[in-house]
Amino acid sequence: MKILIPIMNNNSFQSEISLHFGHAPFFAIYDSEEKNLEIFKNNLNHSDPKSSPVDQLISYNFNSIYVKDIGQRAINLFKEKNIKLKTGNYNVIQEIIDNIDSLKELEKGCGH
Repeated sequence: MKILIPIMNNNSFQSEISLHFGHAPFFAIYDSEEKNLEIFKNNLNHSDPKSSPVDQLISYNFNSIYVKDIGQRAINLFKEKNIKLKTGNYNVIQEIIDNIDSLKELEKGCGH
């Protein structure tokens, strides 16, 4: 599994999870097969008429996302791309990795 994680800081496996997907200053991708972590700055262009933020992220080649909260429009766009949305009560990347098989499917968004 390659899981995209919105994070608040670039502190490797101790990076804090962003409480809301769209407000994350950074993103991490963890590859559970390769045991590899990549962190990059959130440079999404929300006003690009040709490419939505979801389309911009898809180029990073992941198949699931861990979120604490996310808008319904983004949920729908990710589901259209067959990206699984996962959640749980974890605060840093290492906790997600330690519990990767216990992540729950995200049922609904935050309402906006």
